[in-house]
Parts: sequence; C-alpha cells; structure tokens
Amino acid sequence: MITGLDSICGGDAAVTKQHDTMNDALPLTTLKPLREWEAKLALEFAQREKTVVLRAKHLGPLRIQRPFYPEGDCCHCYVLHPPGGMAPGDTLTLSAELPEGTQVLLTTPAAGKVYTSDQHGHPQYQGIHASVAANACLEWLPQETIVFSGAKAELQNHFHLRDNANLIAWDFVCLGRRASGEQFSHGDCIQLIEVTRDNRLVLRERTQWLGGSDALAAHWGMGGHVVSGTLIASVEASRQQIDDWRDGLSQRNFVGEWGMTQKPGFFVARFLGQSPEQGRRGFEYLWSQLRPLVNGREICRPRIWNT
Repeated sequence: MITGLDSICGGDAAVTKQHDTMNDALPLTTLKPLREWEAKLALEFAQREKTVVLRAKHLGPLRIQRPFYPEGDCCHCYVLHPPGGMAPGDTLTLSAELPEGTQVLLTTPAAGKVYTSDQHGHPQYQGIHASVAANACLEWLPQETIVFSGAKAELQNHFHLRDNANLIAWDFVCLGRRASGEQFSHGDCIQLIEVTRDNRLVLRERTQWLGGSDALAAHWGMGGHVVSGTLIASVEASRQQIDDWRDGLSQRNFVGEWGMTQKPGFFVARFLGQSPEQGRRGFEYLWSQLRPLVNGREICRPRIWNT
C-alpha cells in the first residue's frame, strides 16, 4: 500500500540506519549479502569570487566531475555513480555543506537504478544530507531513480536550512522498468523528504509503495501511474501565481497529473504519470518560474541534460 503523504510542523525526526553484522549463530535472514558496496561523498563549498568546491571526500564509487560555471559564480556540480545502480545491501550517501553566500546546483548525469533485492530482502539506501547557511542557495535536481520490481529501496532527502537559506529540490521515482514492460509487482520503496530551518522541522513527507498492492492501481493511490515526482521550493507563492503556473502546464500539454500546494514557507508541486521525461519537462517549467523568486536567477539548464 501507499502510506499517506504527511506534513508535520515541529517535533524531531532523526533517522538512523543500522547495518546487520554477520554472526555464525544468526539465522540466514540476518546475514549480509555477499556483495555490499558502500559509497559516500562529502562536499564542502566556499565563497570566493565565485562558489568553489573546498573539499570533496569520497569513499567508494561516488564522485563529482570538475565543477562548471555557466553562470559565472554559481557552481554546477555533477554527481557521478559509475556503477549506475544499487545491488542488495548497497548504500549511497551524499552530504553537502554550503556556508554563507554560496550558490550551488547539484544534478546527476543519468537515471539511478535500484536493482531487485536478494532472497533475504537486504535493503538498498540512497540519501542526501545538505546543510545550507544564511544567504546561500542549494538546487538539488537529480534525474529519476528507477526502482526494479523486487527492490527494497530507501530514498531519503534531508535538507537543513539556516536563517534565510534557500532551496529548490525535486525527486522522481519510477516504479518498475517502463521500457521493458516490467511492473512493480513485488518489493518495497520508501521515499522521505525532510526540511528543517534553524533546527525546526518545517516539512516532512514520507511515501511508501508496496509492489503489487491495490494502491498502485486505485484512484486514491497511484491511479495506475508508475512515475511519481515531488518538487519543493523555499518561496511563498500567491494564489494567482499558482493559478498561472497551472495554466502554463496546461498550455504546454505536459502529459500527467499535476498538483500544487503552498505550505508555510514552501511551495510543493507533485506529478503522477507514465513518463519521467514528461514530469521533468513540467518541473523544468516550474523551475523557470520559481528560480527568479528563490535566488534572483533565470534558469540555466545543466549541459549534461542534453546528452
């Protein structure tokens, strides 16, 4: 089933991840998979004449390309995971530290994949933890994550903002392999999006998809759609602006179902459809409207999206 999306103000939401340890006395269901690959990337930025990468510490196959500066001062970074997918037990963790005044756009060159888990159901974890200081702005715009049938995926997005820090972020999840006709007939996928400002929880959304459940087809769930997208932006949009953006999506004939909500301090848009390309095109349109309001810039598409 799909657990309902929820927004919570206040409270504490610390998420921890435990790793099983191998022990001869333990039952087989607690054993680690034979292949487990942990990948971590910790990015620290600094503001000089432009935003620069101060440090990039990595463990395992998670790196960045040389930063690009198509806008002069805003740092565009491409996060690379050469294996391209996560096997049972794999973890991908990205952390980013943006001090005061920095401007960073992070994206990925291709869709990520979460492969079918093993017979013991070992989970696959992918997460970003970003800390954004006053007068800084992070844009986290990855390409979609394709969750294979039988996967055991945990997809987490944690953003910690201080003072007047700004954020634009989106996350797309594709259930099953559309190109090969594979349905999400079994497995489990959890997506978490969490934002704090000055250590106060301001937005938290948790969605769970269970493979083969009635909710994937029901109108109150996914309604037969296989792609889900969520976009958040630290802006207060007026009713007129939201109506105009809804009209803009309609006029451009983007295929899918769209929803928009203004929450305290954050605009939230949602997409349900059959095509991640359609969802991304629609969110790019919204990005073009939101970016000038968030950081005073026109959109500048990362050139990696054209390849």
